[in-house]
Amino acid sequence: MLYAKRSSAAKSYPLTQVKSLRGAIFGIAGLALCWLVVSHSVVAYLSSVSSEEALKIRANDSRSLLRLVTDELGPTLQSDKTRASPRLSSDQLTALSEKAETALAAAPLSARANRLLGQVAEVQGSEEKAEKFMYAAARRSLNEKIAVDWMMRKSVERKSYRSAAFYADALLRSTPEVSAYVAPVLARMAEDSAARPELKKLLATNPNWRSIFFAQLGASLTDARTPLDLFLSLKDSAAPPTTDELNYYESFLFQHKLYELAYYVWLQFLPPEKLASAGFLFNGDFQRKPSGSRFDWRAPTGANVIADFASRPENASNRALAIEFGPGRVEFPGVSQSIMLPPGAYALKGSFMGEISGPRGAVWSARCIDGANLGQSQMILGSFPNWRAFEFPLVVPEKDCAAQLIEFKLAARSPSEKLVFGVIWFDDLAISRAATGALD
Repeated sequence: MLYAKRSSAAKSYPLTQVKSLRGAIFGIAGLALCWLVVSHSVVAYLSSVSSEEALKIRANDSRSLLRLVTDELGPTLQSDKTRASPRLSSDQLTALSEKAETALAAAPLSARANRLLGQVAEVQGSEEKAEKFMYAAARRSLNEKIAVDWMMRKSVERKSYRSAAFYADALLRSTPEVSAYVAPVLARMAEDSAARPELKKLLATNPNWRSIFFAQLGASLTDARTPLDLFLSLKDSAAPPTTDELNYYESFLFQHKLYELAYYVWLQFLPPEKLASAGFLFNGDFQRKPSGSRFDWRAPTGANVIADFASRPENASNRALAIEFGPGRVEFPGVSQSIMLPPGAYALKGSFMGEISGPRGAVWSARCIDGANLGQSQMILGSFPNWRAFEFPLVVPEKDCAAQLIEFKLAARSPSEKLVFGVIWFDDLAISRAATGALD
């Protein structure tokens, strides 16, 4: 019995010891876990408010290191003379590189760390090293905009146009607001016969930034015909040029007074059924909704006035131009269309009905876009319950009148003469050559 008791006591002592040891291990592990949680939370917080304090707790915290590098390097990179005379000394740049390398070691997949290392290398004058890190940054994340932009420009410089198109697309898809900086690069590709095919392929995919690109392209061009080549390549594609894209180009051409080229582009992209009916004046029966082109009707928004293509009062199947004034003072920008008449004598004809009440009425007029008046209708004022015809002559001179403007506007000469009320309708407008001697 005594032996049995001793044997039992001998066995219970190690079991108690094991339990105590286990408890100690769990306690230590719990403390360690608590420390990890607390330290990570504290470091994460400090890294956003004081990188230096965060690094006192964890010397290799990547976020804090990268924030320090960004803060110190940023002002240097804002200078256009970075490479010639960097603000930071060689020793300072080396220190920044070491911090970024430490951050990269702690977070090997960090695109930001690679990008900062690339920027430091560029300031140091090491293009090869800079490209290595910028490529790694862009490969890890196409949202790393500085790296993607760097790779795009480097690709163009090296004539790697497929890569340039890829990086430009990635940059614009994620950040359309940088298009003003990317457009000049793409414009350079558009004007390079070797690069143009890659750009055409990219535009044919109809990326979400295409319209913005065409809106900004003109500012970077050296040849006004470049967009036309791009548009023609898209004409028969699955994503042909949109009306807005063509109108952006038209605005650019008008701004530079390239009226003939603008008219040619407009005709090139008119649908066959519209092209067949295009004469000296387009859409004079007002049956089609305006496209926004200057060679179609344009009616900018005014105040206290509405201009619309509406069903005729007596025939709902036909449409006409309806303009409703007032009551009260109106601000009427006018209804207009740009035309391209060769020199000679013409007549503008049409019909109207309705009413305009006020001190003065409104007139149809024709003038050269660059200034000279060519002709004007009689003032329309009063009540006209039935449709009636109107006509006026216009003569286009031999010089300084490459394009003309047809316009309907108020004849007001003062604010008080803008107190107009009524609804006036117009239909069947057309321009024809005048018979020889008819306008002499």
